[in-house]
Amino acid sequence: MRQNLKISGIIAGLFCATSAWSADFQVKRSLEIPSSTPHVWHLIGDFCDIDDWHPNVSSCALKVMDGALVRVLTTATGDNMIQRRIAREEGLSYTYQTVDSALPIENFTATLSLQPGENQLIEWIANFSSDDPDMEGVVVDDIEAGLSAIEAALSAR
Repeated sequence: MRQNLKISGIIAGLFCATSAWSADFQVKRSLEIPSSTPHVWHLIGDFCDIDDWHPNVSSCALKVMDGALVRVLTTATGDNMIQRRIAREEGLSYTYQTVDSALPIENFTATLSLQPGENQLIEWIANFSSDDPDMEGVVVDDIEAGLSAIEAALSAR
């Protein structure tokens, strides 16, 4: 019994030490709007149209790197970020992975998707790791700014 407690304590200590190195985060935000799927997807669906609607992205350029489609984003602050599209469901979603960024974030993967229905549900889900707990707030702010811009763009039409 004491041996089991000792081993459990060691395992718990290792788990706590490991979690101190890097935290895993998931940010999930959604927006429900009264619009048709094709109309919404026309605004957000092209992988490099993000510079047309996201306030934090000033430009986007598509490139092929290592056989994969990537977008090179320039942020409003002048930083560059490279994101690779890793999956897509035509007219409904795309998933991307950040390959290079100035932010202290690792393993960043996100999906921007539409859930058709009477109203359109736009979901943006990001998963990532970071040693800096403030990065969760940075990602939340970025996603919320994007969703607010989508809402404004669609209501202006």
